[in-house]
Amino acid sequence: MANRFHYGPWLAGVVLLASGAALWFYFPRSTPAPAAEAPAALATAPAEAPEVQHPIDQVPVLPEEAVEPLPALADSDAAALAALGALMGGADVSTWLVSEYVVQRLVTTIDNLPRSSVTRQAYAAKPIAGTLAVAEADGKLWLDAGNYARYDTAVAVFEAVDSRALVSAYVRFYPLFQQAWREVGAGGEFNDRLVQVIDHLLVAPEVAGPIELQRPANGRPRLEFVDPRLEGASVGHKALLRIGPDHAVRVKTKLRELRGLLAGSVRRADDTRRTTVPAGSAPSGTGVLGAAGAACLR
Repeated sequence: MANRFHYGPWLAGVVLLASGAALWFYFPRSTPAPAAEAPAALATAPAEAPEVQHPIDQVPVLPEEAVEPLPALADSDAAALAALGALMGGADVSTWLVSEYVVQRLVTTIDNLPRSSVTRQAYAAKPIAGTLAVAEADGKLWLDAGNYARYDTAVAVFEAVDSRALVSAYVRFYPLFQQAWREVGAGGEFNDRLVQVIDHLLVAPEVAGPIELQRPANGRPRLEFVDPRLEGASVGHKALLRIGPDHAVRVKTKLRELRGLLAGSVRRADDTRRTTVPAGSAPSGTGVLGAAGAACLR
């Protein structure tokens, strides 16, 4: 038996960075995002900006040749897609990502990963191909381990992207990410939020053995996890469960590498930015990233 199981790939990340180029395979989806709408603003803005934890000018980048000035945020889709395509070996990233409001959608997608719900306007990725295979035994439903193969390519692409090149591209586009972050009503630095989101993914639960599913009592078509701890997990955590334990380990390994760069805690002699990190500026590596609550098995 098979039910539709939609994903908007992230990775994750997390495109133009840790939650960017890869985040496309993290994000569950149910219906296509509106093509002509920008992500909606948050209801209220924070009263004051929090202290910056991970200054963007302390993120190590690769030396680069002269580049053209960044476009305006409203005109940045082509440049963002081109940069991502170059990082992914010339791939057509519009196959995976919604090609309008690219930076804005990435910002809202990343911000919502630790949450239990997300608006359709926030979707950055297109659904991954295939259907959810469900095994039935002894009157119970189980997530078929054969589903994990659907994410082989996504995980391999994420691993293959050069982490320093990805982060360097992110730093170059950072003024646009920060502008989009402010425009949705958020305070502080987007880079701090990104590190929080990666931290959240890194502490996603690991489940040994088959995962039991059930049809909801309200009659909705999507399937639910029987374990209330898993059903109540964030979108990001649920996505890591669905891609399978082996894939999740590989994704977390890559995320730790990216986090070290984004938090300014990984340096080398040829970095072009400052190499001294103020004491206490790089937290330990555990934290929070997350979720599409009703995001679920379809």
